[in-house]
Amino acid sequence: MKTIGTIRYGNSVQGKVFMAAFFALSALAGSTIIISKDLSDTNTVGAVWVVVSCVIYMILHEGLHLLFMRMFSAVKPRISFVFPAVSVSCDGLFTRRKFIAIAAAPVLILGIVLFLLLLLLPGGYAFPISILLTLNAAASGGDFLQIFHALKYPKGALFQDRGDETAVYSAEAHSLS
Repeated sequence: MKTIGTIRYGNSVQGKVFMAAFFALSALAGSTIIISKDLSDTNTVGAVWVVVSCVIYMILHEGLHLLFMRMFSAVKPRISFVFPAVSVSCDGLFTRRKFIAIAAAPVLILGIVLFLLLLLLPGGYAFPISILLTLNAAASGGDFLQIFHALKYPKGALFQDRGDETAVYSAEAHSLS
């Protein structure tokens, strides 16, 4: 198998700038919505519960990456804790379509669930759910960066997420479904 590229999102200046800018813009957009709708005045849960919810969100976000990696590979994924971040990686090889599904799963699934909660729960929960929706977008910058770079490679490429970078291989000599 021939290496055809590497996606370095955490260690590259471009990756750090993109993730910082994406986080800042998402946080700004979410804050603007929260302030313009006066959602903080309707909060029925305490600040401690908002912080606890954010921690639970981060666990669920990385857990969805793990779940999808496990579904698409027989290789056991790994979890890394580097304060304040949690990340996952796997030595398995993923097709481009599966790699994009792994990267997009948390923002899509949690975004839909949080949006439905926003619609279904009483108004007093709008503030913490809005915080979590903002976190969902802001914390997914690295995932969006991976998807953007993955789309630059041929459909037949294979991806291996190493945690701080993703190796990209030509699939010519290797067969995956």
